[in-house]
Amino acid sequence: MTRTEALASIAASLDTMEDEDVIEFAEKLASKASILPRELTDDELALIEQSREDFRLGRTMSLEEAEAETIAFLAERRRLHAAE
Repeated sequence: MTRTEALASIAASLDTMEDEDVIEFAEKLASKASILPRELTDDELALIEQSREDFRLGRTMSLEEAEAETIAFLAERRRLHAAE
């Protein structure tokens, strides 16, 4: 089902629902509006803002650079874990 089909199905269902059921349905939808499992902390929000600023100023990595950094990080983790 596409988004358009889903919205049409919801709209059609709303026409046949009692007012109380429509209100309950709307409240459930509103409570699920955030896709986050919890509210973000101030530190997390600050990191998001920092990331946006970095992106705005062009402080980004290419895919190749990000992959190389990730591979190096994982190799170091494996090395440290092997030494335990």
